[in-house]
Amino acid sequence: MNFFETRIVRTWEPSIWLRVILTVLLLASAGVVYVWKPDVSWLMNISYGVYMISLFLALSQSFFKPKYLGNLSVSEERIRVDLHGEQKEFPISELEQLGFNYRGYSSFWKHSIYGNKNHFYFMVSSGEKFDYEIVLQNKEVKEEFKLLLKRIQNTSYLKIAQTGNSTF
Repeated sequence: MNFFETRIVRTWEPSIWLRVILTVLLLASAGVVYVWKPDVSWLMNISYGVYMISLFLALSQSFFKPKYLGNLSVSEERIRVDLHGEQKEFPISELEQLGFNYRGYSSFWKHSIYGNKNHFYFMVSSGEKFDYEIVLQNKEVKEEFKLLLKRIQNTSYLKIAQTGNSTF
């Protein structure tokens, strides 16, 4: 039996207010340092410090490790979710909808070095919807998951919805 296992995670998403404050600090300090260039040394030093700190915080988001929530195991017969120690199983035959929102695997140049926000979602026959953010570590794992989804689509009545990046 072929199956695919990965981690279920939750990526830290900074609030809109934090993003606005960081952007204002970055732009204001850059304006003071590179455009206005005051003669007062303490103002230049503070502006340099604020500029460097806000630039570091803006660029360091990809280094924040997502919070581990559990494991996801997908096979041609069932989906098993182990979330916070509680296990649930969903037979493929009882699913009404199955989809995958692909954003890419982990890379320094992407959203995060730990993996992008890939969402695996499904709806059971009772109408209950499940959406899990999962991690794809590299291209091999991505291809393995892609083949499994194709096998599920070929062996069941489900049409698997794929959204996001077109390279999946």
